Amino acid sequence: MQNLGLLDIYLSKGNSVEAHWHPNAAELVYVIQGEAVVSILNPFTLQILTYRVKPPQTVYIPMGWWHWEIALTDHVHLLAIFDNHAAQTVFGSDVLRKTPPEVFQLIYGVNAAQLAEVLKPINQTVIIGPPNSNPLQWQMSPQNQYG
Repeated sequence: MQNLGLLDIYLSKGNSVEAHWHPNAAELVYVIQGEAVVSILNPFTLQILTYRVKPPQTVYIPMGWWHWEIALTDHVHLLAIFDNHAAQTVFGSDVLRKTPPEVFQLIYGVNAAQLAEVLKPINQTVIIGPPNSNPLQWQMSPQNQYG
């Protein structure tokens, strides 16, 4: 095994690694402690694959696939293992805040002014969410319960 990259991820209950993808690396998420949900968007079938995981389970994420992790318990410790020691990451918050709202209006027919207002709180790369300044709390609705 050569050229591996490792990243320790520590999360508290309700925190998440924001949706992102790695354009130059596949990833294994290994659960060391706690319980989490790892979700992946399959770009070919457009199916969201959701895995509720705990030690010592792993989830494989192919290169370039959109994915995120959500901690279901406190003291979650995940180990991300990349097949490239210089793995690159494109974060969803950057895509949303850097794409002009007018582009979304032109392509999807959404109201650019309304979208700009909705996205206004995303003023930096999030990485671990939700941001502390966000007054909204993410709650699991019955249809979003994992397990």
